Amino acid sequence: MNTNKKEVRRKSELLNRIRTDLKAWERNQPDFDGNYFDESDVISYYEFLTDRYRDEWIIIDDTGKEVRNERTV
Repeated sequence: MNTNKKEVRRKSELLNRIRTDLKAWERNQPDFDGNYFDESDVISYYEFLTDRYRDEWIIIDDTGKEVRNERTV
């Protein structure tokens, strides 16, 4: 019996969560200017997460935009 279940994640939800978290980090760190993080940081962290959780997540690309090294259904 295989109990290794993968979680389904939506790309748009992951990207929005990353943007929200980075904005919160900017607000809470006095050393960061208002636009310290940009979209390239969002994509970079997204790629890190998809690589890190590749055996645990199935990513559904609901954005219509391709990101390199992405493992999608």
